[in-house]
Formats: sequence, structure tokens, C-alpha cells
Amino acid sequence: MNLNRNSALAESILRELFYRNKSSIENARPRTVLALLFYHMNGMEEGLQRLKELNGWYGKHIRIRICPDQSVLDHLSMTELACMAGVDDWISLEDAEYLKEKVDHFFIPVLPFSAVSDLLRFNDKHRPIRLLLWALMSGRKVSAYAAGADPYHSIWEAAGLNNGTPFLKHEMKKQLQKLGGFGIQLLKDDAQLQSYFKPAVLQKEKQIVTAESIKRHADAGNRLIEVGQGMIITPLARDVAQEYQIEICTKSARSPIIGDKHKANFDKAVPQPPQQFDL
Repeated sequence: MNLNRNSALAESILRELFYRNKSSIENARPRTVLALLFYHMNGMEEGLQRLKELNGWYGKHIRIRICPDQSVLDHLSMTELACMAGVDDWISLEDAEYLKEKVDHFFIPVLPFSAVSDLLRFNDKHRPIRLLLWALMSGRKVSAYAAGADPYHSIWEAAGLNNGTPFLKHEMKKQLQKLGGFGIQLLKDDAQLQSYFKPAVLQKEKQIVTAESIKRHADAGNRLIEVGQGMIITPLARDVAQEYQIEICTKSARSPIIGDKHKANFDKAVPQPPQQFDL
């Protein structure tokens, strides 16, 4: 099959416009994750590695923006941070506060004790804490990689900082658990991190019907595909659907929206149940 170059270009343009159009379907734009960076006494490598992995898993599907606290920039340059985090999309705290309504998820990859304490004391004089409190009060999703504030995590033993008294460790852990009660999802490892952000990726992916998806159904022998209301069908997907004589209909009306020129022949065929569209 010859794929039309102009159709491919149109698909790319449509996808970009689709995400930027504020009047388009709710949740259709890429989910924006604001990663608020704090400095940690035990270093930032562990949390930045988790952020790098998150970008590796889902960077093509969600937009990860890094927002460093000044204490971070006092110790590491932007170049160093970009290399360690694997993300070069940065935003200042001032701009982040101004654009907070457009953030879908607030994430703390490095959680120091000071941030835990400030949140529990509602210290809204500190701008990143004010952002997080706003996010919690407005019902936004807020999560944190908890290793930096968990005295029982292996990173503390590796640094030789696991020799505090049982009471000290107990109090630290209790503060962390209290923070979870505020509505912050505490993530302990890679598996939890990956599974927690996966729904946002799947939600975004299911907004657009692509040529690859149509070809998968064609290979499976499907000739009638059912899609949800408001889903975008790319020009290249339309071309592929017509080439394979595939009908696409909406869930409610089940009226064909692709391949109308084949409708007469299709109506004569033996009816078959529509396939649920799954990207």
C-alpha cells in the first residue's frame, strides 16, 4: 500500500492542532505532569532516576515539565539536571503558579523532610508548597516518590544514614504517613510509579484513531469498527479504512462514517457485530 505523503503530513498537523485546541474533547490534549524539584540532603539521584524512567515510559504520551526550587539550582546547573532527569522541558516557579490551571498532575520526584514539614504546616509562603496546597485543595492529582522521606528505604542505608534511634525513624515515618492522608499518593518503587501514571497515557491514546490502529483491525479480519463519540479520525486512517473497505461507526448511532463508497456492497454482506475500538 502506498501511503500518501501529504496525508501523513496532514495527520501530523491535525494531531498538533487537536491537542492545542481548547474547545476540543476534554482530556484529549496531552496530560501535563509538573515535576516540582526540591533539594535533598541525601542527594537527588534516586528521585531524578525515577523521573528519567517515567519520561522513558510515557514521554511520548504525556508532557513532563520540570519546575526546580531555588535550593536545587544553588547546587546543580540546568544542564546537569537535564542530563540526570532526561527531561529538557523546564518552567519557572513563577510561571508554574501562573499556569497551574493547565497542570493535570503534580509530581514530587525528590521528597525531602523539609517539604513534608512545610506541607504539614501549610507553609504557603513557600511558592512550591503553595502550589501543592492549591493542587490538593482543587482536587488535582498529587503524587510523590517517597524514598527521600522514608527512613526505612534502602537509600538511607546505602548512604550510612540509617543509624538513627528507633523513635526518630518512627516519627519520620509517621510524618510521611500523615502526608499521605492529605491526599498525596506516595509511590514506593518503579512498579507503583509506572502503574500510577499509565491511566493518563491510555486516556490520551484513546482520543485519536490512527492508520496503525485501522491496519490492526484489518489484519484481524474486522470490517466494521465502533468508535466513541468525538474521537478524531486522522486523514491517513481514513485512507487506510477506505483501502481495506472498513466501515467505522459511532457507538450511539452506529452509522458508517468511513468507507461510504462501499456501503452498498457492505449492506448486502452478512451482518456482523461491530468491534469495540481499542487503541
